[in-house]
Parts: sequence; structure tokens; C-alpha cells
Amino acid sequence: MRFFGNVFAWLMAALVGYIFASTFSTHFVLHDLAALGAPITLEQRVSTSWADILGTWQYGIVISAAFALAFFVASLVKAVIPFLARIAYPVAGAAAIYTALSLMEAQFGTVPIGGARSDLGFLFQVFAGGLGGLAFEALRPKTENE
Repeated sequence: MRFFGNVFAWLMAALVGYIFASTFSTHFVLHDLAALGAPITLEQRVSTSWADILGTWQYGIVISAAFALAFFVASLVKAVIPFLARIAYPVAGAAAIYTALSLMEAQFGTVPIGGARSDLGFLFQVFAGGLGGLAFEALRPKTENE
């Protein structure tokens, strides 16, 4: 039963991380367009956010895979260094996004996530990973001594 609880927590964490990452990316791109003089309405912001959440599912797969590896490593780290237990998964989620985006940049010569191409946009993607890690920490089954 604990296994299924962890799988559920991982799926929800990936969903949380992906929704935040996608939304942050959308709004960084829209901000850049507005800075160039394009009029961006609230309705366009909302509809574009939904379209990106539904249409960039490949990024969700990358986040899911990165979280699976990062959360496994975090479980090992927190077993060895117990005082890191409360922050292990949020840090792992942030590190997962940082690593995934860095590897994509190394592979493709650019970050394929448009909203992550600026330093602040990249930081917000990493923050989205941390939020996914917080979701995992909140939802995962706990042992008696946690």
C-alpha cells in the first residue's frame, strides 16, 4: 500500500510541478511579447496558459522522469542525513528541474522551454520543481518516526 501511496504522491507532485512550470513559462513569454508592444489581455493570458498546459505534455513527461529519479535519491539522502528530511523532496524537485533544463540546453544548444531562457525564467522553473517537491512531501505516506 505504501508503494501505491508513493506513486500517487509522485504523480501529483509531477502534475503540480508541471502546471506551475508551464504557467510560469507561458507568462514569461507573454511578458516578453508585451514588452515588445503586443497587447496581451487577461483573457489571452488565461487561454494561453490552458493551451500550454494541455499542449506541452512532453515537458510533463520530462518533469515526471526527473522527479522519479530525484525523489529516489532524496529518500536515500534523508535516510543517511535525517535532519534534511523536511527539505529533501523540495530540494530534489528543484534540482530535478535545474538538471533537466541544463541537460536539454547542453543537448540542444538552447533551453527548449521558452519561458526558461532568461535567468529569472529559469529560476522560476526551478521554483516550480521545488513546489512539486513540496507536494510530494505533503502527500507521500509517512513512517511512524517521521
